[in-house]
Amino acid sequence: MGDSEKLIGNAVGVIIEKILMEFGVSNHSKIAEILGSHHMTFSDCYRKPGVLNFALKEVFDGKYLVPVEKIKNELTGLEEDNKIDAFIELISEE
Repeated sequence: MGDSEKLIGNAVGVIIEKILMEFGVSNHSKIAEILGSHHMTFSDCYRKPGVLNFALKEVFDGKYLVPVEKIKNELTGLEEDNKIDAFIELISEE
């Protein structure tokens, strides 16, 4: 992974954590626990969005698209190419 992709991954991770904290510490902790069980941190979500999608569904159940929408709004404009769009699409999957 190149330096710019690593930086984007870190930025995405920070944004995800920020959004989850808006939904409460317990939700943040539950997601962190699920990621940890997959040997991941929040910064790894950019490269492995499927795990984040799974974790959001586990914690938020049928309302998982609420945090996804907030994450999407925060990420808009972060990167010019389609990688962010693809990431958002993957974390939005049913």
